[in-house]
Amino acid sequence: MLPFERLRYLARYAGDDRELAIEAAQCLGEFGDDIPGLVTSCRRLLAHHVANGPLWWVCSRIVTAPDPADGARDAIAMLSKDRTAARLASTLPFPHDEPVAVVGWPETIASALAERPDLHVLSVRVASRHGARGRLGGAAPSVRPVDEIEAIALEPTHLLVEARAAGGTSAIVPAGTVDLLDSLPGAVLWLVAPVGTVLPERLFAVLARQLEDRDEVDAADADTELVALARAAQVAGPDGPQPPQALQHRVDCPVAPELLRF
Repeated sequence: MLPFERLRYLARYAGDDRELAIEAAQCLGEFGDDIPGLVTSCRRLLAHHVANGPLWWVCSRIVTAPDPADGARDAIAMLSKDRTAARLASTLPFPHDEPVAVVGWPETIASALAERPDLHVLSVRVASRHGARGRLGGAAPSVRPVDEIEAIALEPTHLLVEARAAGGTSAIVPAGTVDLLDSLPGAVLWLVAPVGTVLPERLFAVLARQLEDRDEVDAADADTELVALARAAQVAGPDGPQPPQALQHRVDCPVAPELLRF
C-alpha cells in the first residue's frame, strides 16, 4: 500500500489511539526529504483524530527530527515499550476488598487490571454527549459492568480514568468523567497517562482549542471533555504513579511550530 493510500485508511481509522499512532509513524517515516508532504499529511491526520494525544506526539517528534525515518523508529519503540500498565498493576492497593472503578474499559488500564484478579473492578458506562454509552469490550469475566447509579451505590475507593491527552494543568478524558467524579466523593481519582499522551502545553492548547472550536468532529473526539489535573491524587505513567504537578517533567516531545496552526 502506497503512503498516501495508507494515510487515507488511517484518516478513517476508528480503533485504539496507540495502534493508530504506531501505524501513522510507520507511514510518516517513509516521506524522507519531502518535509512539506510530511507536514501536510500530519495536519490531515490530526484533523481527523483531534483528541488522539499519541498521534500529536508522534507527528511532532517526526516533523522536528533531523531524519523523519529515525524519528518514526524512535517513536514506535517508545510506544511499544510503554511500561505504564505494568507499573499501574504493581501499585494499585493490595490487598483490597473494596471496589475499584474504571471509566469505560481503555486498553492500558485493561492490561493493568488483567494482572490483578484480586481486585473487585467496576467498569462504569458513562453517558456520552450523544446519549450513547461506552462498551465494555473484551473485559475479563470478573469485571462488573455498571452504570453511574450502580457505581454510586457500590462506593468504589478509586476511580481510574485513562487520559487521551494531557497538558500542564488539564487532560482530555471521556465525556461524563467529571460528573461521575462529582457523584463519587469518596473515590480517589487516578489519571492514567501512557507514553505519548503527555504533550507540551503549547501543543496541548492547540488540541484543546480544535476540539472546542470545530463544529464537526469524529464521534470519538466529540465524546471527550477536560478535567483539571488538580482533581487527581495521582497520575500513573511508565514510571509509576506521581503527583499531578510532576507531569510537566514527563514532556518528552518537542513543539513542532508547523502543527500550531491549521
